Amino acid sequence: MLNRANTKEWQLQIGAYLLRKGCGFQVGQIIEEKKIEYKKYRVKVITNLFYDFNTNKINHLTAKKIVNLD
Repeated sequence: MLNRANTKEWQLQIGAYLLRKGCGFQVGQIIEEKKIEYKKYRVKVITNLFYDFNTNKINHLTAKKIVNLD
């Protein structure tokens, strides 16, 4: 077993890994950007990924941030 985890914890770790790989997005990935000023962008960033068992889909939460490019 991985790090002496019991069977349920081991299966949860494998399931979380497969969901992350099958999602196509990563936490911290920029999905939208809009130029505001010179070297300033307003971006939409993925902050959380979670699996909804009722709808059988992977959902995400986003946040809007302003990024300065130097």
